[in-house]
Amino acid sequence: MAGERVSQQLDGLRFDMGSICEAIVTTVNADGAPNAAPMGVTRVGPETLDLKPFKTSTTYGNLLDNPRACVNITDDPILFLSTAFKGEVEGLRDFSIDEGLRLEASDASVFVRVVDVRDLSENRTCFTCEATGVEIHRPTPQVFSRGRAEAIEAIVHATRIQVFSLSEDDAAVERLIKRFNECKVVVNRVSPPGSVEARAILELERLIGEWRNRPSR
Repeated sequence: MAGERVSQQLDGLRFDMGSICEAIVTTVNADGAPNAAPMGVTRVGPETLDLKPFKTSTTYGNLLDNPRACVNITDDPILFLSTAFKGEVEGLRDFSIDEGLRLEASDASVFVRVVDVRDLSENRTCFTCEATGVEIHRPTPQVFSRGRAEAIEAIVHATRIQVFSLSEDDAAVERLIKRFNECKVVVNRVSPPGSVEARAILELERLIGEWRNRPSR
C-alpha cells in the first residue's frame, strides 16, 4: 500500500513517466552537512526516479557515499539560482535544509534512496532511486508563468556552461549560450524588470561573463 500511495503522489506532482523534470536534489556531504543542487530527474517506474549528475559534482560524490537523498520541487528561479551557484551570487536569501533533507522553501519533497548505479559516459553517472515517501508543503495552485519556466531553463543551461567553460569546450559553450539567450528573450518579453526571473537572468549574464573571461589553464 505504501508504494501505491507514493506512486499516486508522484502522479499528483505531474512526474510523468519518462519526462525529465527539473528539481533541487539535496544530499549529505562527507562532513554530514547537507548539499543542494538543481538536477533533471526522470521517473522510470511507478516509484522509481533516475538522477544523472556530472561526475565532477558534489551530488555525484555524495550519492556514492550515502544512498539517501531528497528531490525537492519548486518553480522559484531564485531558489534554483541560490542552490546552483552557492556563494557566487550576492544578496540572495539563504535556503534552509532540515535533518530530513527537506529544502524548507520547496513546494514538495520526494524522499529517495539509491538502489542502483551505472555509468552513462565518461562524464555522467545514473543513480536509480526508489521513492520512499512524498510530502506536500504548499498545495495551493499557482498560475503557469513562461517567464519563470524560461528562467529555470536558463539556469540549467548556465550550470552546463560553467562545466564546459572549465573543460574549455568552446563549441559546447557557444551552443549553450545561444540557448541561454533564447530563454532571456522570453523572460524579457513576458516578465517585468523587477521580477525574480528577470533578476536571475541578470545574475546569470554576469556569471557567464566571468567564466568566459577567466584565463586559460
